[in-house]
Amino acid sequence: MRDNQPVTQRDYPLRDDHFLISRTDLRGKITYANPAFIEVSGFSREELLGAPHNLIRHPDMPSLAFENLWHTLKQGGTWVGVIKNRRKNGDHYWVKAHVTPIMEDDEIKGYVSVRLKPDADSVARAEQEYAAIRQGNGQHLLLERGEILRRGPLGWWRRLGQRGGVLRLGGLALLAVVLLAISSAVGLYGASHLQSDDPVRGRLILAHGVLLAAGVPMLVLLGVLTAGALLKPLREAVMFTFQIAAGNLAARPPKATVGEAGRLMLALAVMQRCLGSIVGNVNEGIAAVTPAARGIAEANRDLSSHTEQQAASLQQTASSMEQITSAVRQNADNARQASGLASQAASQVAHSGEVMGEVVNTMDRITASSSKMTVIIDSIDAIAFQTNILALNASVEAARAGEQGRGFAVVASEVRNLAGRSAAAAKEIRELIANSGREIQGGADLVHRAESTIREVVASVTRVNDIMGEITCASEEQSSGIAQINQAVTRMDETMRHNARRIQGSADAAGALRAEVDTLGHSVAVFRLRDTARDEAGRSLQTGPSLVMEAGS
Repeated sequence: MRDNQPVTQRDYPLRDDHFLISRTDLRGKITYANPAFIEVSGFSREELLGAPHNLIRHPDMPSLAFENLWHTLKQGGTWVGVIKNRRKNGDHYWVKAHVTPIMEDDEIKGYVSVRLKPDADSVARAEQEYAAIRQGNGQHLLLERGEILRRGPLGWWRRLGQRGGVLRLGGLALLAVVLLAISSAVGLYGASHLQSDDPVRGRLILAHGVLLAAGVPMLVLLGVLTAGALLKPLREAVMFTFQIAAGNLAARPPKATVGEAGRLMLALAVMQRCLGSIVGNVNEGIAAVTPAARGIAEANRDLSSHTEQQAASLQQTASSMEQITSAVRQNADNARQASGLASQAASQVAHSGEVMGEVVNTMDRITASSSKMTVIIDSIDAIAFQTNILALNASVEAARAGEQGRGFAVVASEVRNLAGRSAAAAKEIRELIANSGREIQGGADLVHRAESTIREVVASVTRVNDIMGEITCASEEQSSGIAQINQAVTRMDETMRHNARRIQGSADAAGALRAEVDTLGHSVAVFRLRDTARDEAGRSLQTGPSLVMEAGS
């Protein structure tokens, strides 16, 4: 037997409204547990479902109780008793329970356990006798369908008392048979042994008549009393059943009696408590679902309103995005045109730079030619100087020659004049060349600065062209990105509209759910519940036979 540890020996008292229900399959696996059972056991629903039912078995329970349980259930009977169960934290709780097979087509498909709060006397008696059985001192005890009985005459008499109806019917039939046998014996004796004039015959006939006269009314009286004893609880059970069928779960259950009628009363009271618990759970569910359904409907309406507003905002955003897309596209076109113009300007400036380079080269060649002219002028000046010297020498020689050299002297004088004029001209040319060289040098410097400036302009225009290209690429990317954003906004708008339709459908479903909850509430309202009635039903159940339920198998 499974030994669930640890245990604390702390009692967890059940309330009068606690009604614990669970179902198991043929292997003892839990397939259903109502909220009260989950609360009292301390386990979660997930921990209970699919777990073996002996998960809540307390080590103080003797194995004999569970053997009797399975023996009873396999025979198709109902097992009823008081049992001690273990909670998840090691505490325990006592229950008075009924375990019944679930029958389908005369086959057992599973088991249902119904538990409620036992009375204190039943708990004390069960605890004492279970301890005796567990310690090996329970030879005088036995279990029959969960009821703890004593062996011997006392136990036999109590078991006989539980079958009062059967006993009455049997006693009535036995009395009738005895009276009939005595009457028959007296008649046969008188017919076979007595003569008509025998004085004893008269006394026998008189005794026979008296016996019949006394026996028949006695039989009739016993029959009436027995019928009343049997029919009264049946009538009460019928009336109570009609009250339950009419939805009056607050009806006072009949007083429990012994025998089969008592078992019927007990079963009806259990049915009343079970229906009361189910209806109570349904009412609690309705009470929990109603505000939730109302909240869902209100939230859906609010969400639908906000969704419509958001959809309108998205439409405005989509329109603005289209305008932005158009503006960015136009900017991209302008940037592309500006980039083309900048490319043309860069080409023209580059060409101007090339021309300026050629001008610089020309100025350099002019400067070189001026330098060469200076050399030539220097040569002319040197020739003029030498010519002047030669003319002076010729004049000296002509003067020495006298008259013969006068003509030669005139020529020498003219040559000297020409040499002077050549020297003066060479000097003027040198000065002009020097001035031209300085001007050319200044022009060359200006051309060099112009060339440097043009290079800078070319670099700037090239940079502007690159920037314009980057702006063009960025504008194109922005245009593409904005187009994608526009598509996303369009899809979001479609999604919002779809969500709005879905939300409206959800709101309609919530409204339908609320209507169904209202309908269910009206349907359940036919059942009349009252706490005092539940308490009375519980007390009625507790007055029945002492029972023990397998809460751990």
